Amino acid sequence: MVSVAEKLRDQAKNLKAISDEETLKGKYVKRLREESGTLEKHMREVASRYERVHGHLTNWSNELEDFQSDADKVLRQAKEKQGEVEAEKKKEADSADKDAPRPSVSGAEGDPLQSYRKRLNDITGARDTRANHHAGKIRDEIEDVIEDSWWDNVKGWIHDHADEIKAFIDVLGWVATFAGFLALAIPGLNMLVLVIAGVTILLRLALVASGDATWTDVIFDVVGGLLVVGGLGAAAKLASGAKATVGAAQAARTAGLSRGLRGVKGVMDDMGRLMSKMPDGTGRQALGAARNSMRKSISQNVGLVTKGPLRVSPLSTLVHLGDKEMAGLAKMLKANKATFPAAAGAAADKAYKSYQVGLGIAWTGMGMDVMDKALGKSDMTSWTHENLGTGEKPYNEGYSDWKDNTLKPAPDTHW
Repeated sequence: MVSVAEKLRDQAKNLKAISDEETLKGKYVKRLREESGTLEKHMREVASRYERVHGHLTNWSNELEDFQSDADKVLRQAKEKQGEVEAEKKKEADSADKDAPRPSVSGAEGDPLQSYRKRLNDITGARDTRANHHAGKIRDEIEDVIEDSWWDNVKGWIHDHADEIKAFIDVLGWVATFAGFLALAIPGLNMLVLVIAGVTILLRLALVASGDATWTDVIFDVVGGLLVVGGLGAAAKLASGAKATVGAAQAARTAGLSRGLRGVKGVMDDMGRLMSKMPDGTGRQALGAARNSMRKSISQNVGLVTKGPLRVSPLSTLVHLGDKEMAGLAKMLKANKATFPAAAGAAADKAYKSYQVGLGIAWTGMGMDVMDKALGKSDMTSWTHENLGTGEKPYNEGYSDWKDNTLKPAPDTHW
C-alpha cells in the first residue's frame, strides 16, 4: 500500500508539472491544465487513502503483537502451574495410602488453571473488539476509494472555484480596511468589520484545506482584523480605566474637602453666627465674601477632578488612530493622575498601559494590512485581468512569491 501511494504521488507531481507548464502553446493548453490539475488532485486523494489504510493496518499489527505477547505470557504461566499441580499429585500418590478415600474437588480446586483461562478469554475478547474497530476503519476507507465523500466534494468545489473565492476575499479585505477606519468614528460599524473578518478567515481556511492557499494568507487575514479588534479593545480598556480613575480622584477630593473644612469649621461657624447678627449692608456682604473665599481656596487647594475628555491637538488625534475621544480620555487620565497621584495614579497607570497595548496591536494590524495591500498581489484584479482583460494592480513579485511559498499546507489537508 505504501508503494502504491508513493507511485500515485509521483504521478501527481508529474501532472502538477504539466498543469503549471508555462511554455505550452495552443488552444488545448487551458483544458490540459484544468484536467491535469483535477486528476492530480484525485491522485493525491487516492494516495492519501492508501496511506490511511496502511496506518490502520500498522496500528492493528502493533496491537496484535501486544495481545500475542500477553497470551504467550499467560500460556507460560499456565504451563508452570500445570507442572506444579502434576508434581504435587505425583508426590501425594507416592506417599498416601492407596486404600484411603480421597475428597472430591470442584470449582477452582478442580481446575487449577481456571484463572489463566479467564485471563486468556479477556485477552481474546479485547483482541476481537480492537479487530472490529480497525476493520471498521479500513472498511470505511475501502468504501470511500471509488466514491468521494461529501467533504472531498466540498474541497473539489472549492478548488474549482478558488480564483473566484480569492477575488471575493480580496474585495472583503478592502471593505474591511476602509470600514475599520470609519468604525473609529462611526459607532456600530465595528460589528460589520468583525463579521467580515470572521467570514474572510473561514473562506481562507477552506482554501487552505483544498490546497489553494497558505497558512501565511490566514495569518495576514487575522492580523488585518487586529486593527478593529485592537481599537475596540483599547477603547474598552480606556473607558473602563477612565471611570475607575475618576472615581478614585473624586473620592480623594471629597476626603480632602472634608479635611479642609474640618480645619476651619470653628472659624466658619463664628463667621456665620456673626453674619446672622449683622444687618444687611457692606459689612455683612464683606464677611460673606470672605467666607466664600475660604471655601473656594480649600476647593482649589484640594484639586479639581477632570470628568470628561480634554481637548487634544490634531497630531495627538492621529496618534490615537483618528479617535478624538480616546485621545481626550488618555489626556484626562494624565490630568487626574497629576492632581491626585496617590489616589488615582495606580488606576490611571493600569488603564493607560492596557490602552497602549491595544493601541500597539491596532497600529501593528493596520501596518501589516497596509503593507500587504500595497506590496501584495490583488486576487480581485488578477481575476478581472484573466476574465475581463483589465489591468492588474501593481505588486512586488518578491513579496508575493515569499507569501505564496511560506507555510504551505500539506498536499491533502484534513480538518
